Amino acid sequence: MNSNEVISELVNIVGEQFVSDKPEELFLYHYDFVTAEPEGKCDIVIMPNTAEEVQDIVKLAIKHKIPVIPWVSGINFGSTATPRKGGIVVDLRRLNRVIEVNEDDMYALIEGGTTWADLQRYIGKHHPDLMAGITFSPPGTGVVPSCLCYGMFDLGMLGGTGAEFINGLEVVLGSGELVKIGSCSLSDCWYGRQPLPDLAGLFIGWEGSTGIVTKAAIKLWPKLPFRKTYTLMGKSIDIGIPVLLKLSKAGLGICDLFVFNYGWVQGGAGAYEKKVPLDPLKANLPDFIAGVTTQAYTEKQHEAQCEAIETIYKEGGIMELPGGADAYNLNLPIQGWGAWNFSRGGGGQWIGSYCSTRDITKYYEFARNISLKHGHTPQFYSRLLFGGHYCVARVNINFNKDDPKEIESARKILKEIHEEVTSLDGVVMYKAPEWAHKVNEEKTLPATVELIKKIKNLLDPNKIMNPGHGWGD
Repeated sequence: MNSNEVISELVNIVGEQFVSDKPEELFLYHYDFVTAEPEGKCDIVIMPNTAEEVQDIVKLAIKHKIPVIPWVSGINFGSTATPRKGGIVVDLRRLNRVIEVNEDDMYALIEGGTTWADLQRYIGKHHPDLMAGITFSPPGTGVVPSCLCYGMFDLGMLGGTGAEFINGLEVVLGSGELVKIGSCSLSDCWYGRQPLPDLAGLFIGWEGSTGIVTKAAIKLWPKLPFRKTYTLMGKSIDIGIPVLLKLSKAGLGICDLFVFNYGWVQGGAGAYEKKVPLDPLKANLPDFIAGVTTQAYTEKQHEAQCEAIETIYKEGGIMELPGGADAYNLNLPIQGWGAWNFSRGGGGQWIGSYCSTRDITKYYEFARNISLKHGHTPQFYSRLLFGGHYCVARVNINFNKDDPKEIESARKILKEIHEEVTSLDGVVMYKAPEWAHKVNEEKTLPATVELIKKIKNLLDPNKIMNPGHGWGD
């Protein structure tokens, strides 16, 4: 690659201010801010401002046979935006406009680099009667990547994963062509993906290896006047999970239903100084903390919801923390990443999965035993989704990114957990590191893997889109 020639052509696309190959600026793009996966190599970074500029960048990359890596914030587990084979990192943060909010059909049309902070600020100011589902990740993370990578939102019991929140997409393919997916391909309305052939799956779960999303329509939900968040606590996960499963199937219109374990107190409680016990059960501390959020249009409707919720958790032997979330300074949705103690060079990586709700307790038991064996308290998290039809279950291991021994220990724990939990039928890793990705492919029906490869080759015939990531690489 003739770097000077490529940079000159890129400058013609976006202007000199938005192209760089300076080492001190490339440094921000060669690694994942959180994960302990190996670092990559970024040759050039560019910040486009329109979909047409993204098209021109991809066409230039085809011409010079250079990899292209879409990037929003770099806070992505599994290093899904780390440039594995060099090339051009396309920083989408200038594409952060909220183009439209349709109150009738309840969606927001946003650009591909829009962050949760961008979206929340806009909706709060201009459409206070609507709300977006929010992740536990930092406000600076991207909305579109969260949806494309099956992120979990605080409206997940209503809507499912982020993938189900997508109404439509505008995408630049690896060929440089621009396509629209959903109702927007026929009109200016982005209300949904039906009844056309649903092509959104060509970009969901592919980690940017089939195209760069420049616009997306994301479902919004009404913000109703009567609202309550319950903070529940119990002795152990195996006691608490049956209560949550019953709540999820009671038809109560619950917006969010999630569970944490004791391990999430690590960051604020000084775990690195060993001020918290390794095993909360042996220390007679609660290992089950759950959140249940609900809202209603009328006071009587809400009273009935709350009565049913309280009846179910009391019958299950679970207590509510007095005063709910507000009494414990929980600003919901919780920013769970704060438990990683970044002031200590902290990082975190998970073995996360989507799985059957019947396996949540087994998943935690496997992960807990392995973590404790290695002298580490796991950070467990599970969310019931889409009315309780399925769930996410994951265990995060935090570590000091400046300590190679801690990194290696964390990797060892995660690999052992992965080997153990894959014995459960239906467990599928998501945002998986490279080594776990390979296991996913090995378990998949060979004909399915071949179909995935054919699709990828069709959408990225020049093999330039985020190489080293995604299925069928």
